[in-house]
Amino acid sequence: MGAAVGLAGLGAAAPAFAEEELGLLNFGKIEIGNGFAINLDIPETGIINIFIIVAGLFYLLGPILGESMATREKEIQTDIDDAIAKYNEATARFAEAEKNKQQADAVIKEIYDSIDKDKQELKASMEIAMKAQIVRSAEVAEASIKSMNDGAEEQLEAYILEQAVSRGVAELTGMPAAKKSAYLDGVIANL
Repeated sequence: MGAAVGLAGLGAAAPAFAEEELGLLNFGKIEIGNGFAINLDIPETGIINIFIIVAGLFYLLGPILGESMATREKEIQTDIDDAIAKYNEATARFAEAEKNKQQADAVIKEIYDSIDKDKQELKASMEIAMKAQIVRSAEVAEASIKSMNDGAEEQLEAYILEQAVSRGVAELTGMPAAKKSAYLDGVIANL
């Protein structure tokens, strides 16, 4: 019975020993926590089978994937070349636009300078014309005043002469005959 107990003791311990014993390519488990663990028993996880399938896929699909990747690489390279060409074209257009802007700014500056010069010339010519007009107007006014003065003097003299003659005639006609002849003799003597 002792041997049976010994075997029974071994039988009970055998499963525990089998769990503790690591086999070929069995590296055990790494506990992560909360009942989760990383299983490192390669035959149990089927890593070799997965490796064979992946290797077979690479062997069978490698040329197709390589060709597809080469085609995609060419498309990407074409897209990159197109983008570089568009960038270079945009840079050239931008430089041309900057040059055109500078030329336009120069033309605008010339126009503003011309406008300022024309304003100054117009102002100067208007001032000269205004001064000449003022001088002419002053001369015309002076001539008109002189003419009016001369005309007024002549009119005054004519009026005085006319009044003197009409009064003289009125006095002579109203004088007695003796006085008329004495007056006429005195006037003739003065001449």
